[in-house]
Amino acid sequence: MFRVLVVDDEPALLELTRIYLEQSGDLQVEATSSPQKALEMLSEAPCDAIVADYEMPEMNGIALLKEVRCRGMGTPFVIFSGRGREEVVIEAINSGADFYLQKGGNPSAQFAELRNMILQAIRRRQAEAEVQRSRDLYQSIFEHTSAATIIVRGDMTVALANSEFTRLTGYSREEVEGKMLLTAFVAPGDVERLSGYHRQRRVDPGSAPRTYEFGLIDREGRQRDMHMTIGCIPGTDRTVASMIDISDRKRYEEELSTAHEELTATHEEMTAAFEEAMASQETLAEQYRVMEDHRVTLQGIIDFLPDPTFVLDREGKVVIWNRAIESVTGIPKAGIIGSDTDPIMGAIPGLHTPLLATEILSREAAGSVAREIRIPSPRTGEEIHLWGKAAPLYDAKGKLAGAIESLRDITEVKRMEARIRHRVDLEQVVGSISGRFIALDPADLEDALEETIRMLGSFLNVDRSYVFRFDRDPARLESLHEWCADGIAPELANLTDLPAHVESWAAANIAAGRVFCIPDVANLPAGAPEREFLREYGIRSIILVPIATADDIMGVLGFETVLQARAWSDDDISLLTVVGNLFADLFARIRAQERLRESEERFRTLVERSHDCYIRVAASSRTIEYISPSWKRLTGYRPEECTGDPGFIESLVHPDDREMYLALAQVPASPADRLVVLRVRRKDGRYAWLEVCSIPVHADDGHLVAIEYAVHDIDAWKEAEAALLLANRKLSLMNSIVRHDILNQVTVVLGHIGLLQDLPLDPEVATALEKQQAAVRMIQSQIEFTRDYQDLGVRSPQWFGIDTLVKDASKARRPAGIEITTGVNGLAVYADPLLETVFGNLLDNTLRHGGPVTAVRVTAVPDGGGARIVWEDNGVGIPVEEKERIFERGYGRHTGLGLFLAREVLSITGIAIHETGEPGRGARFELLVPEGWARFA
Repeated sequence: MFRVLVVDDEPALLELTRIYLEQSGDLQVEATSSPQKALEMLSEAPCDAIVADYEMPEMNGIALLKEVRCRGMGTPFVIFSGRGREEVVIEAINSGADFYLQKGGNPSAQFAELRNMILQAIRRRQAEAEVQRSRDLYQSIFEHTSAATIIVRGDMTVALANSEFTRLTGYSREEVEGKMLLTAFVAPGDVERLSGYHRQRRVDPGSAPRTYEFGLIDREGRQRDMHMTIGCIPGTDRTVASMIDISDRKRYEEELSTAHEELTATHEEMTAAFEEAMASQETLAEQYRVMEDHRVTLQGIIDFLPDPTFVLDREGKVVIWNRAIESVTGIPKAGIIGSDTDPIMGAIPGLHTPLLATEILSREAAGSVAREIRIPSPRTGEEIHLWGKAAPLYDAKGKLAGAIESLRDITEVKRMEARIRHRVDLEQVVGSISGRFIALDPADLEDALEETIRMLGSFLNVDRSYVFRFDRDPARLESLHEWCADGIAPELANLTDLPAHVESWAAANIAAGRVFCIPDVANLPAGAPEREFLREYGIRSIILVPIATADDIMGVLGFETVLQARAWSDDDISLLTVVGNLFADLFARIRAQERLRESEERFRTLVERSHDCYIRVAASSRTIEYISPSWKRLTGYRPEECTGDPGFIESLVHPDDREMYLALAQVPASPADRLVVLRVRRKDGRYAWLEVCSIPVHADDGHLVAIEYAVHDIDAWKEAEAALLLANRKLSLMNSIVRHDILNQVTVVLGHIGLLQDLPLDPEVATALEKQQAAVRMIQSQIEFTRDYQDLGVRSPQWFGIDTLVKDASKARRPAGIEITTGVNGLAVYADPLLETVFGNLLDNTLRHGGPVTAVRVTAVPDGGGARIVWEDNGVGIPVEEKERIFERGYGRHTGLGLFLAREVLSITGIAIHETGEPGRGARFELLVPEGWARFA
């Protein structure tokens, strides 16, 4: 049974959680309403899981989670909260919560999900602990085993090594792991065998031997005899190798064999003496043949040793000369046996003198001597590196009887070391180029290119190096730089005027986007035009490295040799490709800076010549960084008069507008609220109306660095607006007076018609009076409509909450039997103040024309930066042929002005209205609010 601690400040919910979780019988719940008490309970006795609410008085659930983790507890933690905001969930997971579950919904399903989360988190934590214990166990076995143990990757790199291996080889883990090959520790004579086993094991693990012996070379060059056991790790490309030093055992075996041979020899001598006394001459002859056989056998063993070996007797004469040294020196055995070492010196130029074996004979040295020897190969003439070692030979009485010397070919090891040194040096050159390119000023580009090709040409030991830099059109050269070694003629003029067939050949190779390499021009097909061109200019070898991005060829880097052909290694090509990429990054950055500079110049010209003014203010210091020249036209002040004082512009703002200006200056407005209209005092003392738009400027990390303001002169517009408002007020006054008088007269007419209708009248007269009465009432309705229409567009638009407008319309009309619901997500719309009449007219339309309507629903969703408001009822709907006509003035069974007025009011701020319902299933009106004129809570 698992112990679970539940923390929630609601006691009733704690009890409910305990009941649900303990129903299954596998969880024991301990509950507390205090996070501090929970921490005390955890310090007294650990638990298997923790479930905590988010909002609690002492500390919230995430703070409790952080405290638990700070105390080193990895206990599974579930946040069980009514808060479902995305940022809370993200913070909980980032703080180390295993799960997050939001309260609400069906209790049975919710607590079942909570129980599953708890069990899943506990089992996952148990599995992780078990994996860690297993990892620690195997790590301990690997580290503390008495055998030297390593893990080898598929490429023969040593991935892991234990302490015994580092002690045995003398290298530290940092030097070995991930950096050195297994073959670096193997005696040269065993490298090929072990490498073959390794390759064979990759193909068929069972075909390679699991145990074998080899020679291990430690850091000091000492060789040890090792017994290795090796096997593949299933499911990986790695093998684990365990090795034991058997050098002592080998030495004991050799000593035992020597003792046995000496004992055998003594016994044979005694037997021979006895037989000599007792046997005939024929027996003596047989013994001689046996001894001769032993000598021939020993001679054959030495002859077939893989290392070149020879033996000198006490006088320095060659007595043994095996086949391996015949191959190395080119001297046959028949031409050297019995002679001194002079022929060896003559046959091998550059051989160090005296020979090691000769040194031992001349000084009668007690120990062996060794050194490296370099000689030319008798077959190819190439230099061969040998490791020579010589040791004295003694007779049965312990006197110096001769010397034996063996040579081991270490040429391949030396070549590998040279390649590694060359690669390291080339990487350093590439690193220095990269470091210089990172902070290179575009003004220093040409000098940097000259220096870089000189550095690369010298390092690679070529005769000529160059770099083409293409213009944005690859067919045009922007620059060309060339470096030539001493005594090599430049070809700069020829490189800019190539024959057509060579240009097409070069362009095809460059466009391929890969390194093009010709180690020896002579190997090109006979008659190829490019071969003749290259040979004409004495080029023996050439390599071209494209300077290209993913979609643009920006140039080419070239290297040539003239004096001799040159082989280009894979390391050279791969690192030159890196250099080409560095050049491409540099050229791309230079182009981007050039485009940025051109763009800045264009935009500066646009800003400085614009009718509007642009101001940039630093976010941190509030200092004015830039004011465009049009500021003087707007205010009469020169820009330099304002930049020195951060508060100067604020002092010019009208006192009534200063609070609005400070809000704009301190917090950049949201996109829907950017435009602010305020008054600024000009230098001549007059106030000018300006419209200001704030634009926040952020750095790459999202930090606000500056605020830019676009200032537009609306003084003339404001003057026209004031004149228009004055005219509208006068017209409104006149309309109200005229409307009042007309309505009075209409009332009089209707009163008289009513009096007449009370009298006995002729039917035709009565009918005529009814028609007159209907006409007069139409006049009355139209006059009353002008009361609403005269205010249309007079007042400035404002922000209105849609939910409030719908509720106000419902309260004003009190529609009996109709349920009105809203789901507008806190939408506010920037519109004419008459917007409140729109929803009243829509409700009137539903009440008058909807038939048996029982429900009205108003919803709103974002739509392309604006919003879509939907008014729909469950009435009879509107026929297809009338969907547009209902918005026409005068259409309908009454005045026909309601929906006409609604469309007019909405059109002032660009809001469109359409009827999109399905006839017979209710009316559906969609209001489309344009971008920037709607905002959701």
